[in-house]
Amino acid sequence: MPRFQTSANRHSRLGALGWVVFIAVAVGSLPAEAAEEKLPLGWTGQIALGGSLATGNTDRQALDLEAKAQYRSTAHREDRYKALGDLARENGAVTAQRVQLAVQSNYDISEDKFYVLGFTQYDRDKFSGFSYEAEAGPGLGYRFVRSNRVNFFVEFATGYRHGEGQGITPDDNQIFARGTVTADYQLSDNAKLSNEMLITGDEQRLKVENTFSVTSTLIRDIAARIFINARYNSDPPAVVRKVDTLSKVSLVYAF
Repeated sequence: MPRFQTSANRHSRLGALGWVVFIAVAVGSLPAEAAEEKLPLGWTGQIALGGSLATGNTDRQALDLEAKAQYRSTAHREDRYKALGDLARENGAVTAQRVQLAVQSNYDISEDKFYVLGFTQYDRDKFSGFSYEAEAGPGLGYRFVRSNRVNFFVEFATGYRHGEGQGITPDDNQIFARGTVTADYQLSDNAKLSNEMLITGDEQRLKVENTFSVTSTLIRDIAARIFINARYNSDPPAVVRKVDTLSKVSLVYAF
């Protein structure tokens, strides 16, 4: 399955493009989907696997894995779990190596609209300039729409981040604020659009990450996904570029 990584300037606009595509397709459906729908209790989730192999003039191997799970213990509480790994080698040299683990708990406080949240995240990216980054904090979320076809919600949170310096990069300890905008639209029984934008700011830098994906069911619980992720850092460590993007195609198993 194909996968490629680049950092060309044109990719800095991918976040805006993802939202333009999503809004253009989904806005006409929002009034009809405004009614809230109760979600079942228990576990749901998905596992996505992608990779590529090239030999000859260029020897390149790539593998990426992402797992997401949600657990609803009551009608008012939901726990989200996320784990992802990304590894790529080209002509014997590592060109991508990242691991991320994240947990978030949500508790409804206002008829399934407002909710309080707590989150923690661990990120280890060989090319970020840090050995690892860990952060945690509380926040507040609001669901504009939640149904089987359309989901749209926003979150605002504050937290504390520790970054373990790597090489000439010193340790980094910051209090930060972050906002998240997430939307899903079920195009049909077999196709789904998703877009998530995460904006994080502290006294030293602004970070923006946008993920746009299109998922199409192949058979039963197996689907194919096209995924575009763009990350921007206004003040990255030395020798690290401001914009980094990843595009890939994966197989997805839903449970």
